[in-house]
Amino acid sequence: MKPIIAASLLVLSLTACGGPSDEDVLTPEKIRASESAPELPDIQLSENPEPPPAPAAPEQPQLNELENAMLENAIKADPLAPAAEGGIPAAFQDRWGQRPADCRPGDVVGGGLIIGGDSLRSGESVGRLVEVVSDDPERFTGLFEYDGQERQEELVLTGSSNTLIRIAGGQRYAYRRCRVASPTG
Repeated sequence: MKPIIAASLLVLSLTACGGPSDEDVLTPEKIRASESAPELPDIQLSENPEPPPAPAAPEQPQLNELENAMLENAIKADPLAPAAEGGIPAAFQDRWGQRPADCRPGDVVGGGLIIGGDSLRSGESVGRLVEVVSDDPERFTGLFEYDGQERQEELVLTGSSNTLIRIAGGQRYAYRRCRVASPTG
């Protein structure tokens, strides 16, 4: 009984697939129609496929800067903002905090740290970069001078460069980038 049921199911499944439709059958008329298709026109390709460059815009004076200076609205540099110069790579230069309250604008307080191009500033001290010991991607080691004493410090970026590990004097300190941390606290 089982072989008969299996055979009937096989026959039914094969008939369900069906044969080729009339559209799928290649006939002599279809072959002649495809051969007599119109030819594509000849296209002349350019030797220089790039369009000519746009004309340069005439230089204009920096009106906003002049107007701001005249109106005494010139932008003043933030002395605590990190500079993009110096020996410390730009990836490290930012305001860092150990807790959200450290990221409030203004002076460095609590466990906050501001890394500039050539300095480390915390609430207690300022370390000036004396010498770059090593500079690898996401790892920087430098010799810093704090009030006449030199100390080697290592800075390591982790967590998509939003977490900083500072190794100084045998101690490890963890910081979060203030732009990522919550500024309320």
